[in-house]
Amino acid sequence: MIVLNKKNYNLDYYKEWVALDIFKFVCMSVMVFVHIHIALITEFNRITNSFGFYYEITNKFMFLGLFLIALPITAGAILRMNFGKHLIHGKLKDYKISKVVWMAIFISLFGFFMNMITWGIKYTFSWNVLQLIGLSFIVIMILLKTFSIRAVFLTGLITMFAIKPLRIFLGDFDYIYFINIFIGTDSYRTFWSFFPWFSVVVFGFLFAHYYLKYKDSIKFRISAMMIGMTLISIAILRNEISPYLDPEYVWGTALSKPTIGWIFASIGFFYVLMVLGNIFFNKIRLRKYGIINCYSKGILWIYIAQMFVGFKLSLLIKEFFPMDEPSYAYFILPIFMILFSWLIGALSIKLLQEKKMVIMLKKI
Repeated sequence: MIVLNKKNYNLDYYKEWVALDIFKFVCMSVMVFVHIHIALITEFNRITNSFGFYYEITNKFMFLGLFLIALPITAGAILRMNFGKHLIHGKLKDYKISKVVWMAIFISLFGFFMNMITWGIKYTFSWNVLQLIGLSFIVIMILLKTFSIRAVFLTGLITMFAIKPLRIFLGDFDYIYFINIFIGTDSYRTFWSFFPWFSVVVFGFLFAHYYLKYKDSIKFRISAMMIGMTLISIAILRNEISPYLDPEYVWGTALSKPTIGWIFASIGFFYVLMVLGNIFFNKIRLRKYGIINCYSKGILWIYIAQMFVGFKLSLLIKEFFPMDEPSYAYFILPIFMILFSWLIGALSIKLLQEKKMVIMLKKI
């Protein structure tokens, strides 16, 4: 006889990295708003009036994209937290490879499913951020099992700086899907190629590693702050703190093929805000179903739900309220999606994290 028994697991939501939870909430909120904003003001990802209000305001706030780039950086940090004490002297030990592989497969398949239901079957295998994170997790795990954390660092640097020569060398073959995944293409199907975006996952992983190793010491905070400020300063000096907004295709190559300054700015931005967060917010107690905790714990489900629901509702909103000019109707969908995402996060905690199904076998 099979007995299904539901058990409550009283999760301690307060002995965690609260600053990272708050950072994830901020990044996810900005991401929800930005995606809805773009969906509302564009037609087929094109801004029809490049001299209009919406283009001008969007162009001025392109730096908010730093919050979106921070999401794969936080994914790297979360992976390091999941490894916990299994990372010994820079090598991963006594940790099942299958755990990471299945996690990577799971989030990648959900990403492909999201592509299909949101934009149609022909976009199913577009390479998006979830696929990048899945592949990055596997690569980091293999490097830690085979070599050490130094190999992770070096590979992150290589993927950051080797992208230009690789595109020159392999550019004629970017129509091949697997090459496309690694170096990107102009076909609007690969938004998060392995080169150079793997590097941002790596540097999120490294931040969390040294945060744990040095126990968030003053020395760690000063070092991380200096690294972050240096990277941001380089981006500013190169005039690459904010990417170009292409009115013909807002998600174009200026975003999918970033400049080195944009990558530096993204990593530096994460480091600076995390240090400040550790100083000011780590003693805050988060409410179990509060908006911050729900966004943080339900980050995957919020991402998938808001992409599909937000895009479909934006089409409906534009049917009744054209967005050619500023309108109060513009605020309807962003506010709704912020609250809807909170609900999705709360449901993910309630249904997927609080309760687990235990299967017991008994003799009849």
